[in-house]
Amino acid sequence: MEDAGKKSATPPYVAYKTLSNFLDRFKQGLPGRIDRGLMGSMSGAAQSQVTTALRYLGMISDNNIPNPIMRRYVNGEESDRRAALREMLERSYPFLFNHEFDIATATAHMLRDNFTENTSATGETISRCIAFFKDAAVDAGIEVSPYIMQRSARSSAGGSKRKVAAKKAQSALQQSPAQEGSQIPRAASFVAQSSLLLMGLFQRLPVPGNRWSREEREQWIQTLQNVLVMEYPEN
Repeated sequence: MEDAGKKSATPPYVAYKTLSNFLDRFKQGLPGRIDRGLMGSMSGAAQSQVTTALRYLGMISDNNIPNPIMRRYVNGEESDRRAALREMLERSYPFLFNHEFDIATATAHMLRDNFTENTSATGETISRCIAFFKDAAVDAGIEVSPYIMQRSARSSAGGSKRKVAAKKAQSALQQSPAQEGSQIPRAASFVAQSSLLLMGLFQRLPVPGNRWSREEREQWIQTLQNVLVMEYPEN
C-alpha cells in the first residue's frame, strides 16, 4: 500500500483558462475575501476547483484571504504577472523543480510518473492536473519540454477520425435533399419521455458543435447517472 503521507495534496485540475479568467476580474482591485459569491456564473464543481487551485498556489489563505502574491499577480504588469506566476509554480510544485527532474527535457511519461509518485491525484484527475500545469507553465514563461507539449498520436488520430465522420455525415445530408414541399418530420416520441427528470436533463445539453467545458460535461454525466438510478431500479 502506498504511503499517502509522503504525497502532497492533489494539485489544481480546473481548466487553467477558467482560473485565469477569474483572476482577470480583479485587475481593478482585490476584495477582502475570495468566496463563492464572486463565482456566480460557475458551476458548484468549478467553484470548488477554483478555490482549491488558489489555495494550492498560495494565492489565498485557509480562510480565503488574498495573500501578497495574489495582489502582485492581479495588480502587476504582464512581466510582473508572469514572474509572480512562475514563483507560485516553482514553490507549489517542488517535485518538478529540482535537480532530479528537468521540465525542459522530460517526456510526457516522466511527467505523469512524477505526478503519480508525488501527489495524491489518481486516474483521469492526473491528466487534468498535468493539463493545468502545462498551460500555467507556458503562461509563466517556463521552458517546457516539447515531448510534454506535443499531442499524443492516439489523440491526433482520434481527432482525425471525428473530422472524417463529421464530413461523411454532412456529405450524406447534402446528397439527400428534402423533396420540394416536404417538411422535416418531428422526432418520434419514445417511452423515456415520460420521465420529466430525463427530459429536463437532455434539454440542458448545449447545441451540438458548441464548446462544452470538461467540468460542465462531467457534472452533466454524473447527474445523468444519478437520474438513471432513480428511474431504473436495479433488480
